[in-house]
Amino acid sequence: MATMPEDATRVYTSHEKPWLPVPMVPKGEAWIKVIIVDEERKCVVFKFRFSPDSELVPHTHECHAVAYTISGEWEYEGLTLPEGAVAYEPVHSTHTPSSKPGSELAVVLTSESNRFLINHMPDGTDIEFDLEFFKQMAAIETAEDLEKLVEQVQAQS
Repeated sequence: MATMPEDATRVYTSHEKPWLPVPMVPKGEAWIKVIIVDEERKCVVFKFRFSPDSELVPHTHECHAVAYTISGEWEYEGLTLPEGAVAYEPVHSTHTPSSKPGSELAVVLTSESNRFLINHMPDGTDIEFDLEFFKQMAAIETAEDLEKLVEQVQAQS
């Protein structure tokens, strides 16, 4: 008698996860809610919010990214992504996302290594967000703890 393979289907929700303010945003505000960090598949899923009139630091992808616009509108490099739009951002792409009206996104990052994003700071330094960073961020529940984590990453850069 053949045995049925285990069904690996899982459901993850974000309702119980806190919105954490993203540090290092040069204009406006942004928040992140990490939903899942899959170490085996090197995949991170999170929700992201832009405040109105916000702009992030430029960053380079060391991963593939797919971002779905849940609400509002955001833009980068001359592209406008309204509600319902999907952006694909390839490995080694660099851009500076922003939002005039504010926006909420669902983002999936997948990497062939443990590297994901390199943030290019105004002072010329780079701060990398790797798999370990997102893993630690997923366990954080306060803005203060997120700031401490970012400070640790900055000290290592």
